[in-house]
Amino acid sequence: MNSDKLLEDLESLVMNASKMPFSNKKMVEEEEILQIIDDLKESMPAELEQAKKVLAEKDKIISDAQHHAESMVAQAKDYIAKLTEESELVRQAQEHANQIIQNANDSSEQLKNSSITYAGDVLKYVESTLEKTLSSIQQNRESLLKNNGHQDDKPDQQ
Repeated sequence: MNSDKLLEDLESLVMNASKMPFSNKKMVEEEEILQIIDDLKESMPAELEQAKKVLAEKDKIISDAQHHAESMVAQAKDYIAKLTEESELVRQAQEHANQIIQNANDSSEQLKNSSITYAGDVLKYVESTLEKTLSSIQQNRESLLKNNGHQDDKPDQQ
């Protein structure tokens, strides 16, 4: 029997006991009260043991929950650290990519300027060579015409 039921029985026994005339006292059966007290003594250790088990289980649940919470916090910190590290790696990669792009743009600009200069030099050389060739052709034509007797033909002036 559990202690709550036994205490209710004890209360009922006292409440239903006969009153003594001209006093606040009641008469109860000694044997009934002693039996209830003995039953209470017997049920108390079992209930105390059960209460201790419940408290131990509660402590275990709280401890497990605390460990789980600490584990989750550690995982969250690791995840944040990983994201921060990845973010830093991405930032460094972006900086490196930007530097490569800038270097490529600089090289491209230098190559373009060098190409323009080279093309200008080549065209100047070709122009000079063509002018010399044209002058040589004109001289050869004049010489040919003089030797052939067509002195009245004048070379085309350009």
